[in-house]
Amino acid sequence: MEKNKTILTSDLVTFLKSTTVNSGFVDGLKVHYRPLICPFDDLVNYIKTKGTKRVFDVGCGSGQFAMLLAEFTHVSTISGIEIDSRLVANANQLLSRYKNRVLTAFSKYDGKHLPDSIADHDVVFLIDVLHHVPKPMQTDFLKQLYMRMKPGSELIIKDINAGSAFVYFNKLHDLIFAREIGNEWSVEKVTAVCKEIGFQIESVTKRQLYVYPHYTVLLKK
Repeated sequence: MEKNKTILTSDLVTFLKSTTVNSGFVDGLKVHYRPLICPFDDLVNYIKTKGTKRVFDVGCGSGQFAMLLAEFTHVSTISGIEIDSRLVANANQLLSRYKNRVLTAFSKYDGKHLPDSIADHDVVFLIDVLHHVPKPMQTDFLKQLYMRMKPGSELIIKDINAGSAFVYFNKLHDLIFAREIGNEWSVEKVTAVCKEIGFQIESVTKRQLYVYPHYTVLLKK
């Protein structure tokens, strides 16, 4: 890995396709090809350039994003939570190859209590998770994250922008693959709510990948 080399989407897909995942067909597709429709390249390059060492992934899924961080950056600790114990097992399996240089800890989330260990990390990721949180709980969920984080740490929220008409393609996507309709927020609502909670807004970016209208909001406590 060259220190100053920008990581491309093609780099991520090529690497993920070389991995073996002990999961079903659909989960395997998600692991191998998700960078094509989700701006993982931007997120990985941010951590690589910043030199962040300790990362927490809320809603880590099968662990493909965590594995990309382990492979393409110099993180020393990657932790995460996921509501599905089967996906937690997948994440632990994927990251086991890095056990000699990266400390990993993935655990099952009970849907109510975020772990205090979030405070031990420098950057917290929330990637396509907020719109899966039940609508009455979304603001409180972000408040809990703020309370668990240490001062000076960052929260990166990557989600689907409800302010775009293309949001309905993501709703169809979730209906097919997750059997639910997402509760997406507009980027304006996300920034307003987070600012009210106490976060500092560091940057806001938008990026359209095929029919998916993404936003990434970088926040600091």
